[in-house]
Amino acid sequence: MRMRLLKCLVLAAMCSTKLMAQTNRPATPDPKQLAAEKARATKGNVAAMYNVGCYYYYGQGVAKNYTTASQWLTKAANKDNVEAMLLLADMYDEGGPGIKADPARAVVWYKKAAEKGSADAAYELGEMYEFGNGVEKSMTEAVRWYREAANDGDGDAMIALGFCYMEGDGVPADKRMGYEWFIKASEAGLPEAMRYLGDYYAQADMGNDCAKAIDWYMKATNAGDTQSIKPVGIMVMKDECAGADKGAVAEWMKKLADNNIADACFYMGGFYITGAGVAKNPRRGMEYLIRDREIGDYHGALRNFSTNNLFALYNSGDLQEADKKRLLDWFERTAATTNDDEMMAVIANIYINKEKASGNDYRAGLDWAMKSAEKGNASGCFWVGFVYSKGLGDVKQNDARAFSWMLKAAQKGDKDAMRMLSSFYEFGTGTERNKAKADAWKAKAGNEE
Repeated sequence: MRMRLLKCLVLAAMCSTKLMAQTNRPATPDPKQLAAEKARATKGNVAAMYNVGCYYYYGQGVAKNYTTASQWLTKAANKDNVEAMLLLADMYDEGGPGIKADPARAVVWYKKAAEKGSADAAYELGEMYEFGNGVEKSMTEAVRWYREAANDGDGDAMIALGFCYMEGDGVPADKRMGYEWFIKASEAGLPEAMRYLGDYYAQADMGNDCAKAIDWYMKATNAGDTQSIKPVGIMVMKDECAGADKGAVAEWMKKLADNNIADACFYMGGFYITGAGVAKNPRRGMEYLIRDREIGDYHGALRNFSTNNLFALYNSGDLQEADKKRLLDWFERTAATTNDDEMMAVIANIYINKEKASGNDYRAGLDWAMKSAEKGNASGCFWVGFVYSKGLGDVKQNDARAFSWMLKAAQKGDKDAMRMLSSFYEFGTGTERNKAKADAWKAKAGNEE
């Protein structure tokens, strides 16, 4: 089963995701075609044996059945059908219903296919040796098979071989040679190779040419690798590349953003807010950040990161009052629609800490904080406790409630809540005095990152 390498030059580490080996999958047959192909296979036709094996492997026109698939594929493979060898190797590498994973057996079939000239099989063998899967780990053998596949035009193998040279795995370290293999892989059309070339030039001990790094990242993005948008955005927004044509980069980023690519929307928002490559325009920055938040598939911390960037813009002083109102309205609509507890806490913060000119609305702040807190959000718990601790607006001070909610927020890791809880214990606010607990929460707040 093909694995595409995703090594990171910065960390000199590697992770991998599985992709199916490149086999020629037949079209799904109708009942008449299925019967005819089975008849041909029974009479010894090798291509038909392979096709019937695929039908059962993929569940095409028949119920998926790995045991039956392996029987037909083995017959075809024993008659030198390379595609059958590859699919059998994949089956034994991964295992499945009725087929126990057997990496050593997978290696046998990969090797037979490689000896028949399959670049895919040679690449898979390289990975089996690199990770010691079904064979004794050997980077020397891995390099041997990667080289064979790369010389036969396999782009993934070119990338793998490039990393072997970059890191000195199985060959003497030679960054220039690694670079050359990345170039060959990029010429073969692999966007990942273009990103790795960007990484190459971005590192001080490699290329140390940020302008070339940006150029390669942009090429990678244009070839379909959206991961390359981020380093371009960071370098330009942080002004980390004196040789970059910021205007050209901003124009390129805007085209991506206008095609609703979330990361590009985020960085285009940053460009407008900071004036990187474009005239500073916080309102347009806000619009792109909103679009990023609306179209991005964000979860957990990434979702919160997007929300908090908009909150930071709200508090920056760069927006006109009308734009701030528009942003707050958007926050409220989005929170109500998505039940986003982090956004609810942000809205509570806004209402509780509005500037005097626009007026505070503590009741609205408490309502949003309570909605957030009831979903378990630490910041929401903090703001509920805060309003009750101060007795803000028409909300009566209630030390017991304040203590209860601050305790929940502190237990969820909110540092501000820990500090207030320490004070509550020290002075007996809403609870009995307890210097030991006061000191403990104060220490925890100070040590928390």
